Amino acid sequence: MSHAAVLYDMPVSNNGARCRFIIYQKRLEDTVQICSPADLGGLKSEQFMKLHPAGKMPLLVVNETGEAIPESDTIARWLLYTYADRSPSFVPADVKEHTLAGILTRWHDCYLQPIQGALYKAAPNWGLASRAETVREIVRQLGVVEGLVSESGPYLTGAELSLADATVFPTCIFFAFMLPKFGYETDAFFGPKLKRWWEHMTTSEAVAMRIHAEVLGALDGWEAAGRWDTILGAGLRDDAPATIFDKIIAKEIPADVLYEDDKCLAFRDINPAAPTHFLVIPKQREGLTQLRNATEDHVGLLGHLMLVAGRVATEQNLEGFRVVVNDGAQGGQEVFHLHLHVLGGRQMSWPPG
Repeated sequence: MSHAAVLYDMPVSNNGARCRFIIYQKRLEDTVQICSPADLGGLKSEQFMKLHPAGKMPLLVVNETGEAIPESDTIARWLLYTYADRSPSFVPADVKEHTLAGILTRWHDCYLQPIQGALYKAAPNWGLASRAETVREIVRQLGVVEGLVSESGPYLTGAELSLADATVFPTCIFFAFMLPKFGYETDAFFGPKLKRWWEHMTTSEAVAMRIHAEVLGALDGWEAAGRWDTILGAGLRDDAPATIFDKIIAKEIPADVLYEDDKCLAFRDINPAAPTHFLVIPKQREGLTQLRNATEDHVGLLGHLMLVAGRVATEQNLEGFRVVVNDGAQGGQEVFHLHLHVLGGRQMSWPPG
């Protein structure tokens, strides 16, 4: 059978699932062939990269012209335009529902999809926010989506299936599977409207159920391979004993605080080794009992601690200062909650003691 186009995708791709949703719902499998990127040598192969320089899936190739179309939203819209004669249209007739579909699709692509990697990627690719902060932001953004969803249902925008459903549903499979690993119950991230929609899609919509099975099967494979075993906040938890710093952060014992924000606290050392001696500590330890335990997850936090150390030292009018991190007992560490010592107000010597 000759196909008009080939979609290069894999079952685990929630972005590609947007396109597969349309293909299945419009019954286009006789027209659009679905193949693995491995058929072109893999995502980073020379052949695939020529077609999609970012080396990502999905990718659609039009057989007649050889045109390569990257990015899931662009592919989805190409499918909807090219096969507009096949129902469903995915374009609500009501202008309000049509507009809402556009808002939800765009909201997903701008504010949810770019940070979803915090739930499963070993190395951060979502910016300088910590993994825990990013997971909380995912939950917050789902709250925004909850506020946008139609009151009537059964679909996100109302009575008609739309591109918003095809876009948001596969990503919500990720969220329903992964957020509980970070301690979130379903009711904490799916509000009443989203929960009603989710239940409808997973029990009453054949294509959505097929997509759900595809993505979930791939995620089960990740689980079996230990994907989350080393993910901070999921399989990897900070189980080390609490320290005196936790009591200072909780305001259970007093401290001479010089600076505080949502990420860290700076306060004077009670046993100063210099005229000015203060500590900068993370509020959420997240495994940082010692500097040696730092991972790529902590890059943003470590940078923030250094920024605050310099800022507070400047506010203290120090002409020069030294920043010290003690690691382990032999390194002089007494409190096993990462902290920066900032010392100044006198001439420092070298080597230090």
